[in-house]
Amino acid sequence: MDYSIITKKKEYIRNKINSIIRDIDTSKYWITLSKSELSDIVFAGGDGSYNKRNYTNYCLYVVGSVSYINKVGGKIGESLSLWDVDIILPYSQVSNRLRLYMTNLELKTTLWNFINKDIDYYLFDGSLYSLIIQTHTYNANGFLKGEFDKYKDELLNKIYSQIESGEICPTVDYGNDLKNRFLFEQLEYIVLLTEIFKKYGDKFIGISKTSKMSLYFSEYNIPDMGIFQNNIKNKGYSKPLNLCDKSIKDINKNVYDAINNFRYYYDLKDLYYQFVRLEDGNKPVLCITSLKELDEEILSSLSSISVGGYPYILKKSHDMVKIKDSDMERCAKILGIYDKIDRDEVL
Repeated sequence: MDYSIITKKKEYIRNKINSIIRDIDTSKYWITLSKSELSDIVFAGGDGSYNKRNYTNYCLYVVGSVSYINKVGGKIGESLSLWDVDIILPYSQVSNRLRLYMTNLELKTTLWNFINKDIDYYLFDGSLYSLIIQTHTYNANGFLKGEFDKYKDELLNKIYSQIESGEICPTVDYGNDLKNRFLFEQLEYIVLLTEIFKKYGDKFIGISKTSKMSLYFSEYNIPDMGIFQNNIKNKGYSKPLNLCDKSIKDINKNVYDAINNFRYYYDLKDLYYQFVRLEDGNKPVLCITSLKELDEEILSSLSSISVGGYPYILKKSHDMVKIKDSDMERCAKILGIYDKIDRDEVL
């Protein structure tokens, strides 16, 4: 790269950054989080990860999901740790499928916690809206809708059988036929998500450190998260917006349509979108999505189990679930795999 272009455009780019409107009135949306008595709410939460090594004819992968449990005022404890190693076949659409495997394993971890642990809420590392969007990504041509009703019960039986036996893998083995393999991997994801929404939706909370949506301040074309982050310093939360409300259609039709299309699988009544700062000062503003409106007791309880403005069970899960390249190298050696790594992997 010719770095001289950076020097030439430095002043121009700095001026462009400084011209961004930052001083925006957020007071009509922001509520200060008041101090309250400690509750006895029990949270669980987790995160997932994957890594891979590409070989000429196959891909070796490891995928994991780790969750912890924390009662407000109590100590944190491990809830469930799931890991799987395999080669991916057919050798096609590897990155997309591994992200799906990771999400499926995270959702199975979520479901296991709801079934086996006496918890009030499960914190999912990510946005519930993003989970819904993925159902459209996988169903780009609409072919899954007809298959969903046909195979839903069969897939649910296999999922619950896994959870009951403790032999939980990212996806059930659907064979190597390309078309059917992709179909059932994607259907398994949709079935998992809708089952959790149906049975445990009121206890399922998505917490995300990033968000590019602009619904509160759509006239500025700047992400809501950035505006709240720059203009709010006190601990608190924004008044939630219901993404299922028809008024959202006038702000962002794509968001409303995505929710509406998902109703083929599950008749979603409410999906609340809001922001929270769990500690005073320059701590991160987080995006929260939930199927029920969260009251101040829940948000105060979240604050009490947070470190550095982030729920500690999610931070610990993230740290413990990382799969490093060195882990993949060791995995290959244990398996006796000494094939040459694919050239794309080396580069």
